[in-house]
Amino acid sequence: MHTESYMRSSSQMASLFDTREFNERLFFPRLDASRLPANAIDVDVHTDIALHVRLHQTRAALPTLLLFHGNGEVVADYDGAAEQFADAGVNLAVMDYRGYGRSSGTPTLRTTLSDAHAVLDAVRARVGSPVIVMGRSLGSACANELYATGAADAFVLESGFVDLGALIKRRGMAMPAELPADDRAVFDPIPKLARGTRPLLVLHGANDTMISAGEAQRAFDAAGTTDKQLVLVPNRGHNDVSFSSLYWSALSTFVARVTGRSPSSGA
Repeated sequence: MHTESYMRSSSQMASLFDTREFNERLFFPRLDASRLPANAIDVDVHTDIALHVRLHQTRAALPTLLLFHGNGEVVADYDGAAEQFADAGVNLAVMDYRGYGRSSGTPTLRTTLSDAHAVLDAVRARVGSPVIVMGRSLGSACANELYATGAADAFVLESGFVDLGALIKRRGMAMPAELPADDRAVFDPIPKLARGTRPLLVLHGANDTMISAGEAQRAFDAAGTTDKQLVLVPNRGHNDVSFSSLYWSALSTFVARVTGRSPSSGA
């Protein structure tokens, strides 16, 4: 179920990415107990803790897009977007990381990566196929982790990161002179992308000042598949990229192509 890199990491010594300082600077969890919207169900995925997943059943027979959301976000932040995702051809599923929303536990980057496998397995068991995995910003770490395994039918990276040094710098910490090989194997997105063969759409704001559009280019270049597309959305940054019609048309076209369905008229 888990990738080779994650299994290999279980007995390694603690690294920078396991330190309390790094993870407290990386994650910004918030709790949420908002009301369940219509046409949705809440599911708990049990690992060593309970992870909250919300499945929107907006339209019958649509494929499912499993979204790993951005930092500081929670499942409920996407309740209002479920219809827009349905217009793009997918029913939306969203999970909360440890300590976010209704999920228990304390988040670390290592457990976030391992939890992604359990959540995808649980969602696929419930909804069947096809399932598209999407990672936004912090959630791109989960999408890259799963991309290496090919465990979903297609993948979308939105405002994602691939540069570990830049990630560490954004946390206000110093990049070690050299990262141990075990850390590279578990946490570096580039080798994971290189192992992937599934269709990939990379969406990024051309004016993103938080995570440079150059990282989107690096993700696109690194991906092992030949079935890949990079869309840099003009005049958009990190948190407003989905406000562009280009974002939704690109997503709709990608979904239609990888699932063999006609693009939704509402896209």
